[in-house]
Amino acid sequence: MTVIRCVTMQKNEAALLEPWILWHGAIFGLSNLTVVDNGSTDPHVKDVQKRYEAQGVQIIRKYRSQKDFLRKGEIFTDIIRGWDAENACDFALPMDCDEFLAFFLDRLSVDPAEIRAQFELLKNEQATLITDRLLLNVPNAPNYYRPQSVPRALFKAHTIVGLDRGLHAPQTIYPERCVRTPFVHLHLHNRPDYEDIRRFARQKLAHIAGAIPGEKPRAGQITPENPKEGYHLRYYFQASQEDFLRSYLYTPDIYAPVIADHFRALGVDPAPILGDTAAPQFPVHVPQNFLTHRRLEDGSQHEYGLFDPLAYAYENEDVVKDAFYGIWPLIHYMDAGWREGRRPNASGMEPFLLQAAVPTV
Repeated sequence: MTVIRCVTMQKNEAALLEPWILWHGAIFGLSNLTVVDNGSTDPHVKDVQKRYEAQGVQIIRKYRSQKDFLRKGEIFTDIIRGWDAENACDFALPMDCDEFLAFFLDRLSVDPAEIRAQFELLKNEQATLITDRLLLNVPNAPNYYRPQSVPRALFKAHTIVGLDRGLHAPQTIYPERCVRTPFVHLHLHNRPDYEDIRRFARQKLAHIAGAIPGEKPRAGQITPENPKEGYHLRYYFQASQEDFLRSYLYTPDIYAPVIADHFRALGVDPAPILGDTAAPQFPVHVPQNFLTHRRLEDGSQHEYGLFDPLAYAYENEDVVKDAFYGIWPLIHYMDAGWREGRRPNASGMEPFLLQAAVPTV
């Protein structure tokens, strides 16, 4: 049986830690999960760790400082090498605590058995494995996700050479060959409360002098060699909540209630993760398990369509050959294909409209 071990580092992730454990425990087994606690003080987080530690989850508590957070890639590398020394697994999957693994080729699947089966197909690959697709949850819109291409790490046993702090650039003994995996990371980064987003961003920027506008440098802070370090986190202190929400309003995304349904099946209320703000909600009964979605006019009209990933790739050779869009043709449809009038499916099924309230942002 193929064994996949998964490791994350977290600090005070009260809303996300237990869902992360339950989601990946259903896929890999609780005994194959490792949580590196980076100095949590939240009583609920401590209780979650204690409860699941008793059920087999490994909790590592010795890396408690901000300096340890900055060494996350190095710490994960050491942990994975330890697994290799013990022949403890066939694959090692480092993740952030706001990331949840799923499968996405011709359709989106959150089924643990289907996800495990994909690892079987990768066992004989002699290559660096890259998962470079994610679905970012849209704020104030439960069940809506923006497709993005961001590389994430996955290691076959006995192949790791190194890993960066962001988990974006895995180094292996196969530097000349990369293989794209069929997985997708559900990136539930956009917390329902904007101040929570800022609070966790502040936690991750604590080492950078001047990272947060209006705050004076403090002892121990550094000026990084790369001036863009943490730029995506600094944004939250430069943009108001209204600006933040508006930036998502007219960007196409997908509607996929199957994700929240799976959380509920695991005994997890998705509202603290995805929010409970009113947005059009209805069951989806199509093989792909998602629909494309965009807002029209004043934002009160919602257009939904059936997207067939395989048919779209087959009919659009220019997209498949493109260095960026070829990674995930769905992103091309979101960025350009929909606007250009390209066919999203081979069946000729037309999109449909729903009327809702005018957005308040």
